[in-house]
Amino acid sequence: MFLGAGTTVSTAGPAVVLAYTLGGAVMFAVMLALGEMTVERPAPGAFRVHAREALGPYFGFIAGWMYYFSWLGTMSAEIVAATTYLTRWIPPRVAPFFGLLLVIILMAVNLTKVESFGTFEFWFAMVKVVAIGAFILFGAAVILGYPGHPGLGTKYLTGAGGFFPTGFSGVVRAMAMVMVAYGGTEVIGVAAGETKDPASSVPRAVRGVALRTLILYVGAMMVLVAVIPWYETSLKESPFVLVYDMLGIPWAPDIMNLVVLTAALSSLNCGLYTSSRMLYSLAQETPTLRALSKVSPRSQVPYLAVIASSISVYAAITLYWLAPTGAFLYVTSITSFGFLFVWLVICLSHIRWRYVVSDRSAFKAPLYPWLSLVSAALLASFMFTLTLIREQRVGIYAGLIVLSALSAAYGLELLGTVPALKRLIPRAFPKPAHAPVTTTTTATATTATATTAAAAASFGLLIAKYFGFVSEGAPEA
Repeated sequence: MFLGAGTTVSTAGPAVVLAYTLGGAVMFAVMLALGEMTVERPAPGAFRVHAREALGPYFGFIAGWMYYFSWLGTMSAEIVAATTYLTRWIPPRVAPFFGLLLVIILMAVNLTKVESFGTFEFWFAMVKVVAIGAFILFGAAVILGYPGHPGLGTKYLTGAGGFFPTGFSGVVRAMAMVMVAYGGTEVIGVAAGETKDPASSVPRAVRGVALRTLILYVGAMMVLVAVIPWYETSLKESPFVLVYDMLGIPWAPDIMNLVVLTAALSSLNCGLYTSSRMLYSLAQETPTLRALSKVSPRSQVPYLAVIASSISVYAAITLYWLAPTGAFLYVTSITSFGFLFVWLVICLSHIRWRYVVSDRSAFKAPLYPWLSLVSAALLASFMFTLTLIREQRVGIYAGLIVLSALSAAYGLELLGTVPALKRLIPRAFPKPAHAPVTTTTTATATTATATTAAAAASFGLLIAKYFGFVSEGAPEA
């Protein structure tokens, strides 16, 4: 949210508040659906397992890999964001090296016991929540005024082109990027596989996390567009830092920059945990990747899955050098498609869940099935909005290519046995037998090799850039 807010505000203007409100409502509905299925079927694969049981193994396969690749893209975007924040204090030439160091540190954290991840994430989240809360309170004082300082009022909300300066179409075009800010809340389902009492902890987490996220995000955006002109935001710096810069509060910009850096690290930490668990779940059913399902006997952590996911992120450092500003927008547009697709699968799985799997979950989403139906329709429309912004079209193009490649990989399994085609789409509303084990092709076996090569190429480019063998891609501060 902290860096991406620059794009959403410049796209929708003050009306971005409506976009975050609608996006938050959809997020809440998706979490309610996921919560019901997770309480009934807690597993490391979470919604991948749910999709396999409710929609068939094809959708479970596609959802799992799309989610994994989406998190790789998100972690890449967070590394780009982190290096962008670091340039406030250090030269752009060396910022990517520090970004690489941060990835290594968080990889080490995730290689220890899961409690270490929880401890780091608790403090990361605490810093983020306190900072956003303080920003909202401070912003409210600036808007309303305090002794000796008249309030800004609503001049920035309505005075620069009105509340809809880019029209309602601006809100529509911002929706896909807004949904990225809410991405990651579904980690509740993934973590349920390592939770002692999912029946009580999952419903509490769904309600608490969803409501807190919605309130804090919408509140922060309301303050942001009220204290800074919407047309002065950009991707060069977090607009939250820009607010303090414009108000001239000593040290506050640096403190806020540290906060948004912490938020990026929080997302990266969460991404390493979630992606490694999803890869672990996929590897258990993929003979060619079975080695990645190995678990450390001491920490019970899928250490090879953590290492493989970390190596994949290293390639993102290259993006900072090639396009320090555009990299973030391109990567987030690609991950937008992935997360929207996964959330759509969650809603579709929930629609069929009570018919196909079970209607006896201890936690039930309200307004079934209409809430999931409406959410699915909105998510599909948000995916379409990726075509409305030139820089974000790469997201839907890349997403469709990945979907096609994954479908081809799954289809190769079906060759040579016509009866296997019945597994692609289950019959309408039968009580399914135990879900079959899914295999995949040798294409997925090259993942570790490809990511290692990408990491080596990225590090080589860093060295070449640093010593001047390649022209600088990052502007000097």
